[in-house]
Amino acid sequence: MSEDTSKGTALKAGVWYVVSSVMVKAISIITTPIFARIMSTSEYGQVSNFTSWYSILLTFCTLNLTYSIGRAKLDYPDKLDDYIGSMQLLSALVTGILSIITLFFVESISNFLEISVIGVVFLILYLFFTPAINFYQNGCRYRYKYKENIAIAWYIALSTVILSLILMFTFDGDMATYRMIGIVIPTVILSSVFWILSLKRGNLHVNKEYWKYGARLSGPLIIHTVSLNILAQSDRIFITKICGSSDAGIYSLVYNYGVMISIITNAVADGWLPWFHDTFYAKKYEEIRRNVKWVIILGCYVSLACVALAPEAIAILGGVKYASGVYCVAPIVMGVLCQYVYTHYVNVEMHLKKTKYTSYGTVLAAVMNIILNAIFIPIYGFTAAAYTTLCSYIMLLFLHYFITTKVLKVEIYNDLFMFGALLVTGIAVAILIATYKYMRVRYAIIVIGFISFLWAFRSYITKYISGFRKKG
Repeated sequence: MSEDTSKGTALKAGVWYVVSSVMVKAISIITTPIFARIMSTSEYGQVSNFTSWYSILLTFCTLNLTYSIGRAKLDYPDKLDDYIGSMQLLSALVTGILSIITLFFVESISNFLEISVIGVVFLILYLFFTPAINFYQNGCRYRYKYKENIAIAWYIALSTVILSLILMFTFDGDMATYRMIGIVIPTVILSSVFWILSLKRGNLHVNKEYWKYGARLSGPLIIHTVSLNILAQSDRIFITKICGSSDAGIYSLVYNYGVMISIITNAVADGWLPWFHDTFYAKKYEEIRRNVKWVIILGCYVSLACVALAPEAIAILGGVKYASGVYCVAPIVMGVLCQYVYTHYVNVEMHLKKTKYTSYGTVLAAVMNIILNAIFIPIYGFTAAAYTTLCSYIMLLFLHYFITTKVLKVEIYNDLFMFGALLVTGIAVAILIATYKYMRVRYAIIVIGFISFLWAFRSYITKYISGFRKKG
């Protein structure tokens, strides 16, 4: 594949990831008011607690082996399917052992997690079957097979919502349990299909070389990912234990809106990362430096839009009973933006196989987050969780910047621009918060911001409009 063709494929994949992610998330946005009204705030909090523990425990089940696929594509270019299959088998063995241990102590674990026994059983199923889907999606991502990836995303989004609603409208009882079932069963079905395909293709086999390679590259990232998930999920767990599931439900709905910008940022990152690995490997550092600027600017604009529309969005998604959480949106959004920026430094650490450094900073930030949550949530309630998480992400950003530039001696980004963009966005966010009670002023700022966005990205917009016209 020529350089221009490779770059065009990566760009096309990235664009479609963004478009698809927005459309898939639209399903979640449309259905959130339905779930928020069918379930009590307590039941909504229980489901949030379930997904929070899932996110944390999934790391131990997958051993973070999906992180190694991007680099394995370069080191095992003709054997990537065999590598992925071997990683999938290793992950299944680990999850199977952990599942058996959990079932022996299911009641104690249920009490500790504050999840019903039936919820723990479904959590085990969810953890066992999800990795096969993740491995398949990562294999597609690094081959720029975006159509398959998008199809999987659409299946998960639609099937989990439809099944959950069918169960909730058909049966009486605990709506939280029906929502958990609706989330898990579609995953089990799709994962079973991928297991059958892997068996037919003969990709599932023990390969000590692959296992050592994957463990060496991904192993140190287990601590990193667990710590990262603690940063993202521990606030809701703390709120559940300290303030109750009702406050956790309010915070969860607001948090889910606040991290909505990750629809765009994660989709951009999915398209960016394969291209980054290939371009960094070719030592085309100036090309990375030039293109990352617009990636960061896009994230800043999306963040501002999310904060600007927060009052109306929370009113639509949850109604009056969730309105008290609106002031949590800004710090949550800024935290996600910090994460988006520092991920570019983490990409360098991963490419150079220096993943042990990645874990150091994340552990410190997670510990800081736990301490701050324990101190401030009992005093200020669930709102404090949003600000403690932001502080932790800011710390993490500076740590990864230090690791990449001072320890690894890699300076491929315009660091002044990266941090300056964050500072300007933070000031703009503060202005928007001050206008929450002055609707006309806020809407005037929104219009000005949208016009400036169109102006900043005018060349890209014109290019794609022209492209679509030519296709037509």
